[in-house]
Amino acid sequence: MSEIENLSVVADDGVTLGYFRRGQGPALVITHGSIATKEQWLPASEHLAEHFTVYVYDRRGRGDTGDGDEYSLAREVADIATMMEVAGPGAHLLGHSFGALVTLTYVRENGLGGGTHIAYEPPLAVQGAVAGERLPGYVELIDKGDLDGALEYALVNFVRVPSEAIPFIRETPIWGAAAPLTPTWVRELREIDALGDDISVHGAIDDPTHLIAGTATTPFLYQSVHDLVSVIPGATSTDIEGADHFAHLSDPAGFAHVVAEAVRERATV
Repeated sequence: MSEIENLSVVADDGVTLGYFRRGQGPALVITHGSIATKEQWLPASEHLAEHFTVYVYDRRGRGDTGDGDEYSLAREVADIATMMEVAGPGAHLLGHSFGALVTLTYVRENGLGGGTHIAYEPPLAVQGAVAGERLPGYVELIDKGDLDGALEYALVNFVRVPSEAIPFIRETPIWGAAAPLTPTWVRELREIDALGDDISVHGAIDDPTHLIAGTATTPFLYQSVHDLVSVIPGATSTDIEGADHFAHLSDPAGFAHVVAEAVRERATV
C-alpha cells in the first residue's frame, strides 16, 4: 500500500483546500462528486497509485476544505486550477459525477496542456432538468434537519435510483458518509440546472478526453456519457459492464485499470 500524504494549499480567494497525495508517476488530479469527500476515493487511489501520483482534494464545504462567502461553478473551476498548479505541468484530470461537470468546464475554458481528461458519468440534462421542480422538496427536508430522508429523496428523484434499491444502499458505507453532506448538494443541483440542456458547448474541448459509464447506471447518466462522445471531438469511452454510478467503490481495481488504460491509449493517439 502506497504512503498517503495529507497536505493543503490555499486557493486564490484564501480558502484552504485539503488534499492527499499518494503513488508515483504522472500526476492525476481527482475531483469527486456530490455528497462525497476525498475519503471516498481512498480504495481506487490505492490502485491508481500504481500508475500515477494521485492528488485527491476535498471540494468546497466538506472534509479538510473550507468554504467561501459565495459559491459558483466558476469557483469550483478555479479550485481545479489551484490543484493543477500543485500537480504540475502535464497533469491528467479525472472528474466523477458533479465533479465531472466541473472538469468539463475547466478543460473547455483552460485546456490541460498535455494531460488526458477522464469524465465519469457527469449528470447532464439530456432527459430534462436533473432537479427542476423536485428541488424544493429536497430543500424542505434539509431545512427540517431530516438529512436521512433528504438523501433518500435525492437518490430517487435526482440520481433516479429505483426506490426498491434504497434499502440495499442504506446498508453500504456510502449512506453514513453521504447523509451529513446532503446540504452541500443544494447549491450544486442549482448549478447543474442552470447549465441547461445545451451540451454542444463541450464541443470546444480539444484535449484528449475519455468518458466512463457503467452499463447498470441510471439511464440519463449513461446517455450523458454517450451524448458527450458525439459532441467532444475525438472523445472515446468505456462502458464498465454491470457497474453503476459508484464503480470506483464497488470495483476499485477494475476502475483504476480502465483509467490507466484510457490514459495510455490516449497518449499514443
